Amino acid sequence: LLEQDCPDWLAVVVDDRGGEDAEDIVIALGDSRVTYCRNSENLGLARNWNKGIELASTDLVTVFHADDELEPWYVSEMIALMNRHPDAVAGHCRTVVVNEDGQSIFSLPDEVKKVIRPRTREDIVTVGEDGLQSLMRGAWIFCPTLCFRKTKFPANGFSERWRMVLDLDLTSRILMSGGKLVGTPKVSYRYRRHGANQTSLLTAELTRFREEIAILDEVAHQCEQRGWSGAARTARRKTIVRLHLCYQAVRSLAQLRLPTMARMLVAALRAQV
Repeated sequence: LLEQDCPDWLAVVVDDRGGEDAEDIVIALGDSRVTYCRNSENLGLARNWNKGIELASTDLVTVFHADDELEPWYVSEMIALMNRHPDAVAGHCRTVVVNEDGQSIFSLPDEVKKVIRPRTREDIVTVGEDGLQSLMRGAWIFCPTLCFRKTKFPANGFSERWRMVLDLDLTSRILMSGGKLVGTPKVSYRYRRHGANQTSLLTAELTRFREEIAILDEVAHQCEQRGWSGAARTARRKTIVRLHLCYQAVRSLAQLRLPTMARMLVAALRAQV
């Protein structure tokens, strides 16, 4: 963040009582653009993210995850993107996936997202049923890259119902309410995958798959009610979730975790965990 080529940013570090010495780190930075807020209690993911957006004093707001990295041009790229689309609710960018040491790594689920996402060198506009159907094929927008326009951010924000699919729930609600998402094809974010992050933990315990199946069923039902039959069919198929379960089953077999493999194969067939 401190290495951004555009100095026009402010940061609020919202400490959700996670145990780290976040306040000491902020003080050591000695940068007046970075302020610190410690929650009186642990709010959990959704409430903490919503609080961060509420505390932001700028119209464009990114919920920057603690274990990721920004490319030096992220801020300038997002400002330019959102200026080109003043009616957009949020903008996003492409990412490179890195490990604990910041080195680029291969990740099959992330490679699949490259196939699913729209292929263009122009700005990506996601709107209406076609846009929602695209996201129902696979959540190809990386959540932490999203830069929200605060004046258009949904009043109910991120939902506390979810631990894993908060972003897909929010972006689906934005699209179904007539909002627009825009993206730049430029890689501007470094998304870190490691065994201790929330995504990895929720994948291992199958929570992510339960939530993905549940949100896809909910979106399918809502699409059917509004006559968006194409998006509803895509959501009902749950193709990407089934494929991911099969992939995790193969990994479990390689690690000789046979009960886990069996559970994942059954879930892939039934689309129910």
